[in-house]
Amino acid sequence: MGKTVGITGVNSYFASTVLPKLEADPEVERIIGIDVSPWRGGFEKVSFHKEDIRSEKIADLLAGVDVLYHLAFVVGEIQDKEATRDINVNGSRNVFSACVRNHVEKVIYTSSMTVYGSRPDNPIGLTEEFPVSRHGGNYYNSSKVEVEDLAMEFFKDHAEVTLTILRAALLVGPGIDNMFSQLWSRKLTALPAGSMAHNQMIHEEDLGEALYLAYKEDVPGVYNVTADDAVPTRWCFRAAGAMVLPLPEFLLRPIASAAFKLRLFPASGGWVDLSRYTVFGLSNKFKEAAGWQPKYTSAQAFMTFVEARKRDPDRSDDLYHAFLSWGSRQSPLLRLFLKGLHAVFRLARIPGVRSSHPWMKPQKNSMSYLPINESIEQPESTAVPPQVVFDFIERASTHVIMDTCGCRTAHQCENFTNQYGCLFMGESALDMPVGASRKVTKEEALEHARKAIGVGLVPLTGKVRVDNFLMMTPDRDKLLTVCFCCHCCCMMGFYKHIPPAQLDQVISPVEGISVEVTEDCVGCGTCLEYCIFEAITVEDGVAVHGDRCRACGRCAANCPNQAVEISIDNPDFVGDVEKRIESYVKEY
Repeated sequence: MGKTVGITGVNSYFASTVLPKLEADPEVERIIGIDVSPWRGGFEKVSFHKEDIRSEKIADLLAGVDVLYHLAFVVGEIQDKEATRDINVNGSRNVFSACVRNHVEKVIYTSSMTVYGSRPDNPIGLTEEFPVSRHGGNYYNSSKVEVEDLAMEFFKDHAEVTLTILRAALLVGPGIDNMFSQLWSRKLTALPAGSMAHNQMIHEEDLGEALYLAYKEDVPGVYNVTADDAVPTRWCFRAAGAMVLPLPEFLLRPIASAAFKLRLFPASGGWVDLSRYTVFGLSNKFKEAAGWQPKYTSAQAFMTFVEARKRDPDRSDDLYHAFLSWGSRQSPLLRLFLKGLHAVFRLARIPGVRSSHPWMKPQKNSMSYLPINESIEQPESTAVPPQVVFDFIERASTHVIMDTCGCRTAHQCENFTNQYGCLFMGESALDMPVGASRKVTKEEALEHARKAIGVGLVPLTGKVRVDNFLMMTPDRDKLLTVCFCCHCCCMMGFYKHIPPAQLDQVISPVEGISVEVTEDCVGCGTCLEYCIFEAITVEDGVAVHGDRCRACGRCAANCPNQAVEISIDNPDFVGDVEKRIESYVKEY
């Protein structure tokens, strides 16, 4: 006899990711679907029951269920917070009690990465052992924590029940339609001024696979499930076509709360923290336990949503128009102010105007890849590009090395050791988290850089905005970053989804370097594997470098036929690069 699977919240987006897999599994005989909204249909095995998870009938509905997915949860904030908590917490208590009474073999609960709390002292690479945040935050993450505690308390004395808790990152995909998709779909949005928060995401296909593996495999415990990278929150809105209005936090919180009460905004001020601080977790534990591997990066996952929204550009609930309508009812002067503000941000899109005022100037990462030694043919006997790194090490008064490379650790890199962590210089480097980094001497820093470059890693030098945030450094003008990047794990790989014009704003190609493909090229495609920006194509049997090329040297270093030549065309190259990078940092 086959298995009976129960799903609370069967109409949810979470459920839609795993239902096709359960439907196709011959081991699953039937699916008991429970939800308060009408059944959407589409699955023959589903026996649907329209019921509130707080109902006494839940115990009867779960009779005979072998495995339960508890997915019912109020994600979008409602006006009555007590009602929200009642549904999420007391409803879950009712469901867990029914599971115990009916001897359910396995319970799979979808929690959230937000349980760690959005706070400035979060380390990079949160594991499941990191304590959750039980105080503050918004109703969503506090409810998730409470339900996790409830589940563990319920089943700790019931060894016969396998409890699996999946802490999912922000779920995205072509079919997403929730509070977050509403925010991303607005033409105008507000974020805390100066925020450099990043979002980890998980594609609907990857979450569906994780949920299905939790059913198929014996994996009791708590697991993070997320892509291995993170994308800037600001970038998400811009990629979705929104204009971002930076507001001081002391203004943004009450404005968001007031807009929520007026039903102009899908969330209150409690959500502001999610756009201030990054929650960056690792899912290595679930990868090892269940054999799960995400197919999509955060950037790739988000772009599937963007592309789907382009095909269906419904923005009827746009924030700007909602505020404009409200403002016109309040005062003609307020309406005029709002229209003027909107006009300013429209002007900011004009290139000439954009650079004329500091408010409109785009913030840059201002990074440059410096080609590795072996791939350079120099016009003179001058220093090769990595000498730029060495020169700054010599001039800096402070040197801090990360103990391990977070990118290679997260990706479980098989090509390079994770011991070659990033090198930071400048006064703000002293604010790096203790335990994840160490202050070193100038000699140790030079040795670290030489070894990393010697094994084929490419230095990425300049200002990485994410470092200031993830490493809790207060002043980005006093921090210079040197990453030692590999082709397989580099976090900067998500920039391959950004148009070339925007790409230049975050990772600038080094002027004075040219890349040439010789007649020795046979079109084998090896260079495509090593290019993280997807800048190379093979046309008519020959590799062609497009506008996305950053001249990093990976292709030249790894070409089996040595058919790629990278040369320095300007004899003053090193001095010019140093002047440009020096301009990014006021003090070392």
